[in-house]
Amino acid sequence: MIHRSPHLASKNDCTGCMACVDSCKQQAIKSYLDDDGHRYVRVNNDHCIGCLKCEKVCLGREVFKGSNELTESLPFAAWAIDNSLRSRSTSGGVFAAIATAVIKEGGIVVGASFDGRYAKHVVVEDEYHLCSLQGSKYVQSNTEGIFLAIADHLPKQKVLFSGVGCQVAAVLSFFSSHPHKDNLYTIDLICGGVPSDVLMEKYFNENKGLDAITSFRSKRHYELKGVVNGKEQVLGRPLPIAGFATEMTNRYSCYNCQFAYAHRRSDITIGDLWGKFCSEDERNKGISLAISHNARGFHLLEGASIKLTPIKWDSFLRMNARLVIGDTPMTFLRRRLSRNIRTMSYKQFQEAYSSIPKITHPILFIDKVIRVLHRRIKKMKDRVKINRLLLKCR
Repeated sequence: MIHRSPHLASKNDCTGCMACVDSCKQQAIKSYLDDDGHRYVRVNNDHCIGCLKCEKVCLGREVFKGSNELTESLPFAAWAIDNSLRSRSTSGGVFAAIATAVIKEGGIVVGASFDGRYAKHVVVEDEYHLCSLQGSKYVQSNTEGIFLAIADHLPKQKVLFSGVGCQVAAVLSFFSSHPHKDNLYTIDLICGGVPSDVLMEKYFNENKGLDAITSFRSKRHYELKGVVNGKEQVLGRPLPIAGFATEMTNRYSCYNCQFAYAHRRSDITIGDLWGKFCSEDERNKGISLAISHNARGFHLLEGASIKLTPIKWDSFLRMNARLVIGDTPMTFLRRRLSRNIRTMSYKQFQEAYSSIPKITHPILFIDKVIRVLHRRIKKMKDRVKINRLLLKCR
């Protein structure tokens, strides 16, 4: 029998959400790690039966992009009232507080867990293991298998899913026609793009005594902490942190993110809240930006042990541009990433992708100068775009 092969996102558009993998009962779609250190998928046409379920969930994410209608969502300065939850969180502990409330109601929570080297989405059913989902992880979390795990729980209990915008869109697409989709609640994170796994791989290979990474950042400082020869140490801003910050190894789709909007199809969007909204003491403890996109989201916030203070868009949006702006210039070094992974030594790679080239390396130095100029120009353009959005909601 002749059938049409599924039309899935190209490598330029693929977000690595893995919804297509979980949708295929024939196991005809497998993920693989490409030479740029990102995970993509390929279809085995010998096993494919042409049902096109994978195509529907992949391209169906178009429906869940959102808009920049500021009046459709409600922003808050927020933090967990429980200081233990707040202290373990990168910002104000809003996710942990909501997750705790969901679990107390008999639901489950799905989010990214980091094992010291890799991140993976897992199911948490009790408060004790909730801490594994807290804290920032500047690597892409593997969601392969998590859609099927959610499907097992959805008919019988509330499910809270947390992930970046493209992952939430994938989950919403996957369960768009599920009879129990009302049991699914989603929280997405303001995202700056996902870096290549090669940053972590190279760092571990270079540092043989490194047992595990334990933290990517504290409340205000982006610094790596890890266990080296059995002892936890502050490692500063080495390749995994500096490489994330430069955005020069991100997925191709991250340079034109299709899910960066003020009003999203998730129930809640959370992230860091930059600005002076309360006392210095409260800021040091961590404050979150929490945006409710619908009545379900507001109900989640109200039902959790959270301090909520309504804020205006113009008080924070200029300092949280990533919320509404998803385009970033792709650099010369990103285009040559696969080649440079193969040919550069660790020292050369770190110098190039941590953005610390010296004038003694003219090509890298010129590239850095060009990137700095492009970023300044883009920052001005972004400011204009944000000002226009703010004028519309006055």
